[in-house]
Amino acid sequence: MNSESDPMERLRTLILRSQREQLSEAEIEELNSLVFAEDGATETAGLLDQLCAFTDTAAFDSLPMSEMLSCLFEDELKGTKSCYADVSATRCEVSLLPQPNSSETQHAERLAKPYWPLVVAASYLIVASLGWSLAKLQFTERATMGLPSPDLTKEQSRGDHHESIAPQLVSMTACVWRPSSDPTPAIGESLDSGDSLNLVEGIAELRIGDGTSDEALARIEGPASLYIRADGQLDLLQGSMTIKSVSSGRGRVMVHTSVGRVLVDSLSSIGLVSNGSESEVHLFSGRATVGTYREGAGSNPIDLETGEAVRITAQNGGDLVIVKFAASEDNFVSAQSLAFDPLEIGEAYVRSVLDSQPSVYWRFEETMGEYPRYIENLGSVKELNAIVVGEPRWRQYGENRVAELGMSQSSAFRGLTPWTDKAPDSYTVEIWIKPLMFHHGEVICLHDVEAIPDGRYQHTMMLEVTAQHDFTHRLSDSPSNRFRFVHRQLGAPQPISATSLFARQPYRPRVWQHVAVQKEGNRQMLWIDGQLSSERENFASLDQDVQILVGQVYPDSVYRRFVGQVDELAIYDRCLSPKELRNHIRAAGRPIAPPTP
Repeated sequence: MNSESDPMERLRTLILRSQREQLSEAEIEELNSLVFAEDGATETAGLLDQLCAFTDTAAFDSLPMSEMLSCLFEDELKGTKSCYADVSATRCEVSLLPQPNSSETQHAERLAKPYWPLVVAASYLIVASLGWSLAKLQFTERATMGLPSPDLTKEQSRGDHHESIAPQLVSMTACVWRPSSDPTPAIGESLDSGDSLNLVEGIAELRIGDGTSDEALARIEGPASLYIRADGQLDLLQGSMTIKSVSSGRGRVMVHTSVGRVLVDSLSSIGLVSNGSESEVHLFSGRATVGTYREGAGSNPIDLETGEAVRITAQNGGDLVIVKFAASEDNFVSAQSLAFDPLEIGEAYVRSVLDSQPSVYWRFEETMGEYPRYIENLGSVKELNAIVVGEPRWRQYGENRVAELGMSQSSAFRGLTPWTDKAPDSYTVEIWIKPLMFHHGEVICLHDVEAIPDGRYQHTMMLEVTAQHDFTHRLSDSPSNRFRFVHRQLGAPQPISATSLFARQPYRPRVWQHVAVQKEGNRQMLWIDGQLSSERENFASLDQDVQILVGQVYPDSVYRRFVGQVDELAIYDRCLSPKELRNHIRAAGRPIAPPTP
């Protein structure tokens, strides 16, 4: 079916074209009309979220896009008050063209009220275009210097065959690359054939098939290894990645794994896992075909439909074991936008926390004062406010604002007033955490006021997210992708194994989790979503007069920074009961986790 007879195909085409060029006024008017057509909001939300899942955090400040747009369009049609959406972080001037048969007065009324759908959509497109422009930056610079640019041929633009078009690194999180003979990848640079990407931590986004019908976004999730073939195609050696084909042409994106090739249709989205002799392909949307390297019987291509997944295992004798099952986006960090899973914190939660009488309660709702700006402490130690370090981002979920840390530059919070003036017999620290990815980062720590001679600070308490520790020798034998709770005495020569407590299960990237750490007597405890995840015996006491730091391990260094969102930090000079912790979670409207097996 062509775009002339399929309005949704035409809608997708216009949105994708807007990524590369300025639409005419007639095309903008057509796009507006299609967005407001039946199923237009859902189609727009789905495609824009797919295009911007990696970079949307720079512009989207409210509910999940699909939910919000559906609500907005429903309210517009009913003439009711629009849902709350704060897109002030993006300066986006959009002319909402009058719909057919609407008068100028009706158009003026539309512009005068909180009418956000196309503003949000346009802000997404602008942000996505900024991401794409990074990949094209080198071409602009080459043209400015009078150097030849690699123009595409007609055959390449039609995608009639695979040409050697180098993939480009267009964006990435706070990545850690494994040392190798290859230079460290940089945003805006092309990757030559024969290059290998060895990503220890983070997410790196590549644009492949630039300007062809094979154009796609590939996101590799550390730890992972990727090889660039001579024809510009990708070979996933180990780890996880997602592929999103953004072309509406007839071309197919090809990716190689250890056991076979994967062909991805246009406007389709998949997840790949490769681990030696075993590979998985998860089809999130569209169509894909998996072809094994095996010849003869059992080598027929495997066609996948939306929601299907296949696992192919090569056995020692050369036989393949093929198992089909349900696809799962939860297995892939980059498949889910950071704007999803909103945290709705209201007055009921605030009252519940204050009833437990915290010493420190930082809500991150409002920054106050002149430089340095601060977050007011609502707990009993009134002067212990959260001083803003660097430039954190602020994200809005309905009426609740949260802090976003570590995305592009230094950002943290610290208390200049020490806590406490006497060593507490017990304590509880609780906080809502949404990690962007699997990485090793400091969520919150209590450190000594004075630095030691080498400039570092000693810690008496630490709550971290961890990753695979193949580059951190001291933690190499520890479980990966866990919350880690450290409790020790300042200056005491205790081994790491005697102070660390790891959660039993991996944490969930891009999902809000309520985490509480406690020390009472000789018990050291780690709670996740209302369930005791892990505990151990620890005889160390907590030191007095320590400083609070959120977002990084040292107050004057971005080393081991946390990348993600945090909210509602509360510290108590006693051990809260399980009932109190669970009451707090329920007051936030969140479920209590099932017991940890």
